[in-house]
Amino acid sequence: MERINLSDLCQRFRARVIHITPLDDCYLLETNRGSKELHVWPRIDVMRWSFHWRESMVRQGFRELDRFIRTRDSKPYVILGQRGFTLTDHQRHIESVIPSVETSYESGRIISLMHATHRDSALFHASDYWEREQTKAAGELKKAQDLLGTLRYRGRQSVQMQETYRWLFPPLLERMERRAELLGSTRVDETKLFVTHARLSQENWVTVQNKLYLRGLFKPTLSIALRDVATYLRELYLRHEDLAQVDAFLDGYEERSPLDQSDYTLVLAFMAEPKEVWNEIRSHFRENGKPEEERLAGIQQAVQAQQAVDVLMKQIAERAEGIRGESKS
Repeated sequence: MERINLSDLCQRFRARVIHITPLDDCYLLETNRGSKELHVWPRIDVMRWSFHWRESMVRQGFRELDRFIRTRDSKPYVILGQRGFTLTDHQRHIESVIPSVETSYESGRIISLMHATHRDSALFHASDYWEREQTKAAGELKKAQDLLGTLRYRGRQSVQMQETYRWLFPPLLERMERRAELLGSTRVDETKLFVTHARLSQENWVTVQNKLYLRGLFKPTLSIALRDVATYLRELYLRHEDLAQVDAFLDGYEERSPLDQSDYTLVLAFMAEPKEVWNEIRSHFRENGKPEEERLAGIQQAVQAQQAVDVLMKQIAERAEGIRGESKS
């Protein structure tokens, strides 16, 4: 790390470094106090926010997460210049989570608790992130429309390309338009919006000493709450294709924080992004030399993924409709 002496830095945490191993997202340190992870935060405000929500969860009884180790002067981090540094315990004895309805339910409960801590934070303005999501959706739609226009007017050289890709555009644009429409919907109560992580993944869950453990979330991208839930459920269903796990997660979440029509509109809006198909189309235009067989296989996989997401969204929409019916009765 440029101009930073890690050994000197770790002495602030009362730790003597024996060995340093650079990893993709942190430094693994062997110290006289055991194995530690040193994380570098490019945004100090996000680091402070992350410390507060972690400690808030601990105060409410959830301790299975990465906590920041305090320095000699009781600070939970060190700030040097424009960067922040945190030290956490490195969990060596971790096991993969076995997917089940029970673990999905517990995951939903934990994320609901985490969101409750984020909701209470005034550090970030939700309106800024809301505008970014709306602008991004409109921008991606415009890029897809422009690309289709380019494809139409390339002439004879693009005949084969048109045959391969043009049929993908109508459903692609339909989903992109739907996403932009939902993000601009009056059904979304903007007064309820708050900021949280842009993405959650199954990699954020492990088992430590037979307990579900929330790991990572260092240097995160931030966004509007429930974008993380939408991306997580999308990944969960694409990997396991088990709607029972999806419902279990939402049941666990709603045990603490019931979701209303505004919330489900957000979840559907963030799920509506036709990510796989759009990425496949763009990758072709960036990598023109890809073999035909490989290109067709990529298209098939992307379309299958989108079909699975459509099934997931139908399930979420029916769940939302059930809540709407209950509120009317």
